[in-house]
Amino acid sequence: MTSNSPEHDESTGSGAGRSSLSDARSAGGAGPIPSGTPSGTPSGDRERVAPAEPSPSPRGKAATAGGKGRKPGTSASGGDWNVFRTVVVLVGVVIAGFGAYYLILGTAGLPETEASPANPTLESQFRFFSAMMVGVGAAFITIAVKFQWANMLWLVCLMVFVGGIGRVLSWAFSGTPHYVMIVLMVVELAFPPALLVWHKYIAKTSDLRREFAQRG
Repeated sequence: MTSNSPEHDESTGSGAGRSSLSDARSAGGAGPIPSGTPSGTPSGDRERVAPAEPSPSPRGKAATAGGKGRKPGTSASGGDWNVFRTVVVLVGVVIAGFGAYYLILGTAGLPETEASPANPTLESQFRFFSAMMVGVGAAFITIAVKFQWANMLWLVCLMVFVGGIGRVLSWAFSGTPHYVMIVLMVVELAFPPALLVWHKYIAKTSDLRREFAQRG
């Protein structure tokens, strides 16, 4: 005879629960999967997988291959720039030397002025512009040494060129000067444009070589 007491119901429910649990284990072949274990991977066989390293991009490989064996600051046109800078330094030394010479001697340092008396007003103006010559020469030297200021080369070359035009005006209004002044006039009119054209040529050649190197 079946009993309807709570004890009978409890024992019956627990027995059914045990049988269903045992059936689930036998059917699945394993116990319940612990939380945190990846699905399909036994907990005892888990291995740590190192994160995959990112593969370098093609651009990075190209940059590494292109920069391999190349020292910074060296290029095929480095010798051209060194020669150019040496010439600019020499120009600055010559101009500064002439300026210092005339600054010390005044108009007495000019040819054909030894016998003429010194004019104080002329001496004052002449020595002032002689000091300006020293400054122009120092600007050439500074530009050659600290080449980041190469754009200023156009300004100082223009100053020298305008000085040559001043000699032309003097020749036209005051007569023919000593031949030394004529030689200086020719140099002041011809050399600054030639120097600027040379600078432009080397800069253009360097850009073309850099572009071909990047394409290669």
